[in-house]
Amino acid sequence: MKNYNQSFWVAGSASMIRSFGIGSTWPFLAIFFEVNLHVPILYVGAIFTAIAAVSMLFSLVGGTLGDLLGRRKTIMLGSALGFLTYFTVYLFVIGNVMALYIAIIFILSSISGSLTFPATSAIVADVTTIDNRREGYSIYRILTNLGWAVGPVLGSFLYSSGVGNIFLFSSITLLLQLLIVLLFLKETHKTEKRDVREKKQYVSFDRFLIIFSIGTFFMTVVSSQFSVTFPSYAVLRGNILPYEIGYIYAVNGIVVVLGQFPTTRITRKISDLVSMELGMIFYSAGYLLSAFSSSLSAFIIDMIIITIGENLSSPGISSIVSKIAPREKVARYNGFNSMVNNVGRAIGPSVGTFFMFIFNYNGLRLWASLDMFGVFSIILFSLFGRSVKGTKNNLVNEHI
Repeated sequence: MKNYNQSFWVAGSASMIRSFGIGSTWPFLAIFFEVNLHVPILYVGAIFTAIAAVSMLFSLVGGTLGDLLGRRKTIMLGSALGFLTYFTVYLFVIGNVMALYIAIIFILSSISGSLTFPATSAIVADVTTIDNRREGYSIYRILTNLGWAVGPVLGSFLYSSGVGNIFLFSSITLLLQLLIVLLFLKETHKTEKRDVREKKQYVSFDRFLIIFSIGTFFMTVVSSQFSVTFPSYAVLRGNILPYEIGYIYAVNGIVVVLGQFPTTRITRKISDLVSMELGMIFYSAGYLLSAFSSSLSAFIIDMIIITIGENLSSPGISSIVSKIAPREKVARYNGFNSMVNNVGRAIGPSVGTFFMFIFNYNGLRLWASLDMFGVFSIILFSLFGRSVKGTKNNLVNEHI
């Protein structure tokens, strides 16, 4: 723990505060649109697709700003936008504004995360070495998921007391994130002065980055069922009450907080890539098992398996991207990968709700079809690994 400086802990703590709010809101969004606002399930999937599409467009912007403007200022900008949009959603909900306008503002709220994530991810790379980078990202994930351990349970209470309260609480946590970064975070990236006439390169088309990102795209299509398909299926076919969704998602946060660091230590002798392939297997198994679940305890077991997959795979994504990136382009490489993953998040909910519709909520057909994307991701990761081994960059080879 002594290997990480103040900026690492401030960035992680600020993200943790943010996750308390997002964790109290996100598990209930699909139910909020479908049950409270009476939006048809296919349109709910379209809303989440639009959220991810906006995130995709602004991920490159966030990565570029993180490198050129600085990590600190970029995070502050993202936090400010998040506060404004979530507070506006709260006002719209208590004012009974029509669902279309609520959906539009919520879609725009995704810009906040697109600006914040590449910059915070780059801070971890800035203050770690190649040897301890995966551990650094694991600790960072534990901090951010503390909010996910508590947020969903708090969200269950807020949802029951008035659904608008979850958006008010989220806006408050985003404001707190802004204040923490403003007052305590020191810049970790030395920005270079550039000629104003110099063309700004938003992304370098590195073939290793592209192959790897296509693999994470397919992984994200599967993991993104977490946001719409999984909770909708659990409520509509799994005999789960809406407020119980919060308990299932709280388990996700708890398993990350308690299991991420031991998982990283246990798998430290295997490569980031193998860990991600194992994670994809657990993801697929957890979702497939939900086809046979019809009680809260069964869905909690499914979530534990899914989260083990998350613990195995998530730290490796940022770790690998930062290892293949030139030091002056770490945020941009993370931004590009984030953009590609957001394409997966854009497609995932629509694919999941479409399969749910055409299979008439048949769980086995639904989850088996979605798991095929996981098979594609493992194939791409294997191709990436072979491509990297064929290079002369021994330093990268040893750590991927």
